[in-house]
Amino acid sequence: MPDNRMKLPLFDDYWIDFRIGTVRRWFSPQLWSSSGPQGAYSSLVCDREKGIYRIFYEYCPDIGNDDVRFLKLCESRDLIEFTPVHADDGSDIVFSGGSGIHGATVLLDTHEKDPSRRYKFCGMTETGSGDSSKYKVTLAFSPDGVHWEERRDLVANPYTSDALNKLYYNPLMKEYVLLHRSAFVDRRISVRSSEDLAHWSRPHIILQPGPNYNDGYTGMQHYSMTAGWFDGIFYGLVWRFNTCLYDREFSRMYGFMEPELVYSYDGREYLYTSGKPLVERPYPPEPGCMGISPMDMCESLDGQDYYLLMNGTRFFHGTAATNKVLADRLGITGGSSELIYKIRKDGFCGIESPEPGGQVITKCLAFDKDDLVFNVRADVGSVRFGLMDRAGKFLPGFTFDDCIPFEYASSVSARAQWKEHSISEILGKQVRIAVELNSAILHCISATAHPYIRQPMRSFADPEGY
Repeated sequence: MPDNRMKLPLFDDYWIDFRIGTVRRWFSPQLWSSSGPQGAYSSLVCDREKGIYRIFYEYCPDIGNDDVRFLKLCESRDLIEFTPVHADDGSDIVFSGGSGIHGATVLLDTHEKDPSRRYKFCGMTETGSGDSSKYKVTLAFSPDGVHWEERRDLVANPYTSDALNKLYYNPLMKEYVLLHRSAFVDRRISVRSSEDLAHWSRPHIILQPGPNYNDGYTGMQHYSMTAGWFDGIFYGLVWRFNTCLYDREFSRMYGFMEPELVYSYDGREYLYTSGKPLVERPYPPEPGCMGISPMDMCESLDGQDYYLLMNGTRFFHGTAATNKVLADRLGITGGSSELIYKIRKDGFCGIESPEPGGQVITKCLAFDKDDLVFNVRADVGSVRFGLMDRAGKFLPGFTFDDCIPFEYASSVSARAQWKEHSISEILGKQVRIAVELNSAILHCISATAHPYIRQPMRSFADPEGY
């Protein structure tokens, strides 16, 4: 049975049975820093043991030759100032992959028991010759992110995947997940999974542009996707590649990128959110004016925010040759910069009541632990919490009046408190969560619980009844 840790981010009303006097608002990350390293595919890691952030990124020595890239690493304590990390030979290249890498990600695996495999590299390396299978997605391991053991025999995907090859661990299903392209220039989001990093499932498509993208000429494609587990839910960031249906080039190379937020309860199947770009492109000539590609995301060291690493370009996606021409014309050494955005933890969306008396009542669930918390903004108001039975009647001792109000404050993990009772008294029972919003915003509900709409289900990730 998977862990019952759940997080309800309120992107839609499925887990809500009633709300009144409220509106749903969407929030965008704000630019935190534009001083990140200049590179291509990259990964953002929060190393809590060392109290630092690390960015692994691909360095391309010749912008006109996109096939040859190497892995570099820099560190920061504030994601504003960065220090390069060097290998033992003094070089600032920490991993070459032999003749080069492409579309790589690095995972700091907190679930790994073998210290020599604490860091995991996943990306294209050259393993053969003569055909389209020359480049395969392979693995490498490191204890520190600097000293790497190449394992080209561990092939996660035997075909060319010339995009971001995102590796993450799914703690619910106890497996590794690879987001990649299943075939050359097939711009949809494909997934493989593995329990041991040696034997991988067949690929299957989890996201591709649907009818909501068909109103216009853009020929929307899903170029890549990054994702990961965030203490109760999986967040994903899709690269929306806007091309042109008027272009008779049948393998389209020209267009611009935008980030879009998606999410998943089980880490296998993802759902769309607002359908809008998470971050708007700035005016030229700012980095990102011609495309923003989301690379990675991590929780801040203090647990209050998320940092999002995005690659911002100054010209449209094209070929290596056109990139070189534009870079020369603009007089820049590279066409992109690493941009770092910041947003409140689970703050992408919120249910707001601008006046007193707004209410949100959830579907039924059952608590497995006494760890219910709320992500709320009540800086100019207050929030009260209650628990109801299936019929919508307050449980004795758990009414709004019994609650100790949360007022004139903001917290990503506010504990619901009642004057004389606690959730430990009702573990396993069928209840509804009720929230009263008085000039406040409810961003998220988190708990160790399982759905219990009419019968108990195993978890929010596993709908099987029991």
